[in-house]
Amino acid sequence: MLTSTLTKWGNSQGIVLPKSVCEDLRLKPGDKLNLQVVDGELRARPVGAHTIRTLLEGYDGPVPDRVDYWEGWGGPVGKEMW
Repeated sequence: MLTSTLTKWGNSQGIVLPKSVCEDLRLKPGDKLNLQVVDGELRARPVGAHTIRTLLEGYDGPVPDRVDYWEGWGGPVGKEMW
């Protein structure tokens, strides 16, 4: 487990993320993170980092047999609107 120190930045506080964490999450300076406190823990998730699995979190209906089928379709082709 890695540790980081909360530091004062002007009127706010900040956490410096270790290089290995940024590499694992493919984060670079200027990227935005969604922050959430759950059961006394801080969770940070890169904005826009969704997969079929994260979109289905909390869904209580039937789950498709092959979730991986929808992953990796790529960008729009033709006149699709994304």
